[in-house]
Amino acid sequence: MKNKIQKFLADKYVDNFLIGLILLNFIVFIFQTDNSFYSTFKTYINAFELFSMIIFTIEYFLRILSLNNWRDMFKPMMVVDFLAIFPFYLSFVTVNTIFLRILRLSRLLRIAKLARYTSAIKRIKMAFLKRKDEFIVTAGIFLVGLTVAAIAIYFAENQTGNQAFSSIPSSYWWAVITFTSVGYGDTYPVTTLGKFIGAFTAIMGVGLHAVLIGVVGAAFIDAAKREE
Repeated sequence: MKNKIQKFLADKYVDNFLIGLILLNFIVFIFQTDNSFYSTFKTYINAFELFSMIIFTIEYFLRILSLNNWRDMFKPMMVVDFLAIFPFYLSFVTVNTIFLRILRLSRLLRIAKLARYTSAIKRIKMAFLKRKDEFIVTAGIFLVGLTVAAIAIYFAENQTGNQAFSSIPSSYWWAVITFTSVGYGDTYPVTTLGKFIGAFTAIMGVGLHAVLIGVVGAAFIDAAKREE
């Protein structure tokens, strides 16, 4: 019985059907945020939602039946499968506005289900796991850099009266957009020292991006070589 279920779930036609259904759910989720679209096709959207949930629920329980160990229920993809369907059934119990918003956001988890079927995503996962130490170090440098930049700009700009630099936590927003070279322009330093800190932070951010790209590139090359 278990082997038959595993074989069924591994069938390429089943995979393709589920991938198509997940993508359709994502497309419908995007378009239904348009009130005029939703009001026009509400009946069809709700019917499609119900159909999708029935299919995803059947898939989830089949995957439970195919598990060799009950602890596997707590693996990341099984948790994603559960969270993708659970809010739908909980919505029959409560009509709280905040919960309904969470329910709508939970539909985004359905796109995460693609990770189960896409080999490219599996390669990304393996690449990250292989170079996890480098990623952790890079993330640590990034966080330290953000913190130093936020503290420095706070002391440089705090006396100017700019609310964006009224505290170190509020200065983090400037640090993030500068460190990532986004620079929205809504927040910027006006003092000479602040401008110097801003320029230095932007340059450091570009340098860190180069390091991160190098780590990611090396990880993908390693993953590709292992597959060959």
